Amino acid sequence: MSMRVLLKNVGLMGAGVVLAFLVGEGVVRVNTANQENYAIEMWRYAKTLKVQSQNEEIGHVHLKNAAETLQNVEIRTNSLGLRGGEPNREATYRVAVVGDSLALGWGVPEEQTLSGQLQAQLGPEADVINVGVGNRNVEQSVSHWLDVKQQISADALVVLVSPRATVEFTGRNANFLVEQSQLFALVSTSFQQIFSGEFGENALVEGYRRHWQSEEGQKVLKRAFDKLATVREEDGTDIVILSIPEPHDFNNYKFGFIGQKAQELSQAYGFQYVDPLPSLKGPPSEEFWVSESDLHFNGRAFEIVAQDVLPYLKGKNQ
Repeated sequence: MSMRVLLKNVGLMGAGVVLAFLVGEGVVRVNTANQENYAIEMWRYAKTLKVQSQNEEIGHVHLKNAAETLQNVEIRTNSLGLRGGEPNREATYRVAVVGDSLALGWGVPEEQTLSGQLQAQLGPEADVINVGVGNRNVEQSVSHWLDVKQQISADALVVLVSPRATVEFTGRNANFLVEQSQLFALVSTSFQQIFSGEFGENALVEGYRRHWQSEEGQKVLKRAFDKLATVREEDGTDIVILSIPEPHDFNNYKFGFIGQKAQELSQAYGFQYVDPLPSLKGPPSEEFWVSESDLHFNGRAFEIVAQDVLPYLKGKNQ
């Protein structure tokens, strides 16, 4: 085969690959335009509302004064980069809800998030701010509060400790193709799930058990609680640890080791501890999900959780 023929064949092959990619990208974008594909909506969230923090301990934070409709729900941010409107600077009592995508209220309208429901219960004299950002562990969430508190104080922190609280999130940006292409984002997500080896209920249980019992996982928890202890000492802030149960099955729960560890640490540090699992038992667990493909808590779940948290907030009785 001559060099000319070889180059022609390589060119045709390259053109075919490019064409296949463009067709695949178009198909993915058309099929996910309804904003119901969880992986793609999380990809859009990272692309449109998040930016890497200058503080390496945090990972990513929200863009300030931005808004985007994700999974058919608007997420807007204020001048602090927090979900919601501007804080009420005249409030006599302020609560900060600190955590990951559950604190953010992924897939839930603003007023139905935990912070929104607490605000409604505490009334206009109180101010509840949402310091939740998706895809971070508990140490990153607490480190974020250390930055935010330089701009606004809080009388109480409700710190969500979710099942993924001990998982390492590097905060590094994805590669160019994953950042620009929904097709590559889906492929990347699929490969991550395949190579995680965590399939089925038993594998999920053991996967979380590894994270929570690992040396690195223990360090993440301890560093987060140490920072919270410093916040309480320096600012006089009440600390409420809210243990978020794994959502697959509240009625036949197999993740008790998560809440047990969170409770042990809370008692050791003298923090208030709230476990809403008993209040979520009874109905089928899927009644508390955003959707069948997205197991984040919905507004009904947050309404129940808010009622469990309220007795630990002094502003409720002021």
